[in-house]
Amino acid sequence: MGKHISIKSLTRKILLALVVIYVIAGVYLYLNQRKFLYRPQPGVLQITEQQVEILVNKIILRGWVVNRIKSDAIIYFGGNAERPEASLEDFKYLFNNQAVYMINYRGYGESEGLPSEKHLCLDAVAIYDRIAGDHDHISVIGRSLGSGVAVYLATERDVHRLVLVTPYDCMAQIAQSIFPIFPVKLLITDPYNSAQRVQDITTPTLIIKAENDEVIPSESTDDLVTHFSLITPQVATVHNATHNDIQLYPGYHMLLRDFVTGTDE
Repeated sequence: MGKHISIKSLTRKILLALVVIYVIAGVYLYLNQRKFLYRPQPGVLQITEQQVEILVNKIILRGWVVNRIKSDAIIYFGGNAERPEASLEDFKYLFNNQAVYMINYRGYGESEGLPSEKHLCLDAVAIYDRIAGDHDHISVIGRSLGSGVAVYLATERDVHRLVLVTPYDCMAQIAQSIFPIFPVKLLITDPYNSAQRVQDITTPTLIIKAENDEVIPSESTDDLVTHFSLITPQVATVHNATHNDIQLYPGYHMLLRDFVTGTDE
């Protein structure tokens, strides 16, 4: 009888310990979720292009612009650990008839503040409004995390063309698949629900997938496509590319150039 009681007691203690560990882990994920999502890289690459500062509610966002005097413009929103300035030279020559703006998110590069979905989306609108008077048309390219920011902007402003590179349907859905034992969908503060937002988009849109994307499941991108209700987006795949090296493939650059400049028509 005593042995039986000790086994039951041990079982209760083990279960209690597992519950405590689960709760502690869940609280840790909740409190640190933005550290997992936003991964700004230290320092800034040496760039000679013209620098830009945009003031948004007392926060200064800093970045660069190339070909500024052109009548048409592109705003680029990068990934969660991307240095946008690393692509400046490529974009400078790829879009030699468009101005290209690459503004670091809050907390990235030399931009002030801390990143969040609310602030990144509002900042995107502020960037658009700041440059709209200088250009006839503004196209938007969003990569990975930036695809959610680009989608939001396309629902709020008149975007000429929209390109979503390795996009997702909903960040909360992605996070839930990574941490399946936790109620991530209920706890996440920055869900980036692009699937819900694209239903209102009327802008001509190109979606670019990486064939071997190891970060965003193909099913997530495919689900995003099905949620467009007012237009049918073009979908293209860069063969052999992964999530983080898609920019190394010439086919990726050609897709961007042909769609944004309209030479695909």
